[in-house]
Amino acid sequence: MVNTADNLYNTKLSLGSSSRDKENLPPKRIIHPSKFLCSPYDHNERGPLQPHEIELHKGIVALSKVEPHRSQVVVLIDKTTLFLGQLGDSFDAAGHVEAYVFNVFCRILFRENHPRRSKRHYFFTTLGDYFLASWSSEEGRREMRRKALRSFNGAGKALPLHESERMFFPSVHGEHWFLFVVDIIARKFVFLDSYYEGNTPFHIGIRDLMINNFIKTWEESNLRGMGFRKFGVEYPNMSKQIGSDACGIFGLKWMQTWASRNPLQRQLTMNDVADARVRFAVDILFSIHNTEDKGKALVKNFAW
Repeated sequence: MVNTADNLYNTKLSLGSSSRDKENLPPKRIIHPSKFLCSPYDHNERGPLQPHEIELHKGIVALSKVEPHRSQVVVLIDKTTLFLGQLGDSFDAAGHVEAYVFNVFCRILFRENHPRRSKRHYFFTTLGDYFLASWSSEEGRREMRRKALRSFNGAGKALPLHESERMFFPSVHGEHWFLFVVDIIARKFVFLDSYYEGNTPFHIGIRDLMINNFIKTWEESNLRGMGFRKFGVEYPNMSKQIGSDACGIFGLKWMQTWASRNPLQRQLTMNDVADARVRFAVDILFSIHNTEDKGKALVKNFAW
């Protein structure tokens, strides 16, 4: 009786059927985030910036402008490194986030919530480059393909890819960052973009290219068939940026928080970007997973 009632309810809504004993069905709720907050009293889940965070951010930016500090490795997480110059430039007041920052952030998210628990996989920006066919020669294509297959194989050791719920691919095209999400639970390819809509030439020119190259890489990795060619394409109505430098901040935040089944999730807006730059810079440098302590000491001594 419960299963029958569930099927009748979902049939009436035209939003999928019961998920009992079935796999990879669409969510029973919309995947568009609400324009409202989860709570009218919550503006920031961690509260406003603290004075020490602001001072540490000032130290990061100031030290990143001068040598030899600029060329110093200050973040080391699982052999993934970040120079102080890259960190400071990315999170300066009008900085454009660099690819290395996304790669380090992927490692932090992996360490903070292992794929066996989160059911999420986060991939380096090289995968997005490969899906966008960003190579200049046949040799370059073969090398990028090799890295893509190795990434899929490596991620599968933590959690088989077909058992994950979502896979995140931070991607850059024309110096603009967006997030390509393969949502297995929702059976959709989702593009999260803080500037372009789905019907603009920007996405019309790359949508099929990215999807087809992802499917090709999946098949060449000899992974379980998931019916990707029947997946839909979704462009959720996300908050938009003002100017050209905030796209990376939006991308980092979405990697951290976005969930297709939560229509009440809070959205990052342009009013939050300045504070997000401070918090991302400090959180990345002082992450417990960062084993490069010299960089932490350098910024602390400068800030105090």
